[in-house]
Amino acid sequence: MEQSINKPSTWDGRALSGEWLVSLKVDGVRAIWHDELGWQSRAGKPLYNIPRWNGGPRDCELYVHSFRDTIIAARTRLPKGNTPSIHPDHLYGLDQLDPRLQFGTLTDPTDDDIRLRLHRARTRGFEGLVLRQSDRWIKVKPHETIDVPITGFIEGRGKHAGRLGIVTTPLGNVGAGFSDEERAQLWAEARVTTLIGQIIEVSCMEFTSTGKFRHPTFIRMRPDKYAS
Repeated sequence: MEQSINKPSTWDGRALSGEWLVSLKVDGVRAIWHDELGWQSRAGKPLYNIPRWNGGPRDCELYVHSFRDTIIAARTRLPKGNTPSIHPDHLYGLDQLDPRLQFGTLTDPTDDDIRLRLHRARTRGFEGLVLRQSDRWIKVKPHETIDVPITGFIEGRGKHAGRLGIVTTPLGNVGAGFSDEERAQLWAEARVTTLIGQIIEVSCMEFTSTGKFRHPTFIRMRPDKYAS
């Protein structure tokens, strides 16, 4: 059975009309069950160590303690002693909405209504919201981020000499937000030609008139995603 995947759009900050089911958004990895391939990410990457599908939701959000632990747990093909374990309760159903994610409803919500509900979700430790109206899903986060592929890189200068300075992407250069450890690790990957094509998550204050990042900041690597 081929699983249909609903891809939420991003909230544009405006009021909405009609009745909306509100669900909580966890900061995990989308896990889709395929009968022939098992669990895979939304981009079609294999996910490991997840219990086999047991007849429940086939479209889930996987969350194991933190985004980092989730990635390690699901992307480690041969688990080691320190690999986080994945249990059935780490899967949150999306096609059949997990009761743990249900967060009420909103009717004809204004932008203030949505932001207030978002604030309540954030104080409970969730990443954001997903507003649902039939097959229309809208994600709401405090700061929207964009996933983009790395197309190139430049060595740093001064204190960053010998490690990554910036990466280039289709939406512009990104040089802020990397820790010293990340700069060293990514430069090592650049030197062995494995950096280009990887996906990074970037936040920015706004976009230029030509659609490029303005004041972008690196958030994290997205090893669960492929360039489209």
